[in-house]
Amino acid sequence: MNNVKSKYLIIYSFILLIFFILSFKTYGQATFTVQNPKNSIHFDAATLIYIGMYSLDYERTIILSNPFKLTLDAGFGGWYFTTISKWSSGYSIPISINSLIGSGNNYFEIDLGARYTFLREGSDKATSPYFPVLNIGYRYQRPVGKGLIFRSFLGLSGVGLGIGKAF
Repeated sequence: MNNVKSKYLIIYSFILLIFFILSFKTYGQATFTVQNPKNSIHFDAATLIYIGMYSLDYERTIILSNPFKLTLDAGFGGWYFTTISKWSSGYSIPISINSLIGSGNNYFEIDLGARYTFLREGSDKATSPYFPVLNIGYRYQRPVGKGLIFRSFLGLSGVGLGIGKAF
């Protein structure tokens, strides 16, 4: 008989312990939200036989609303421009505004700005130090989190490709 009472006592104690533990207010982990990346760094290069450029750019998102995104872009790189008789090249600082339209990972991109160039010795001095930046193209970029950016574009500097990282 003592053995049966001890079994019931253990069962009742266990049930009482479960109710006691469940009576505490517990907090779980807050929901995890992933932010849209606001910054990116990318390397771009473009050429079209007589003109070309390359640059390492920093990009910052200033307007973000679905499906539109507006970014400012600034960088440092190089460029060249040639005709049959004259050659100009040097370093450059591209500054532009990019608008991205799309959803998911895929965006249509329009890039508009200016490229200030530093002429090297031997370059055609009559060439203006300012070149327009006008590109249209495709961009692959994850809409949330950090990740790869891939760009392909056609513009005044030729046909170009770019690769980068959002953060």
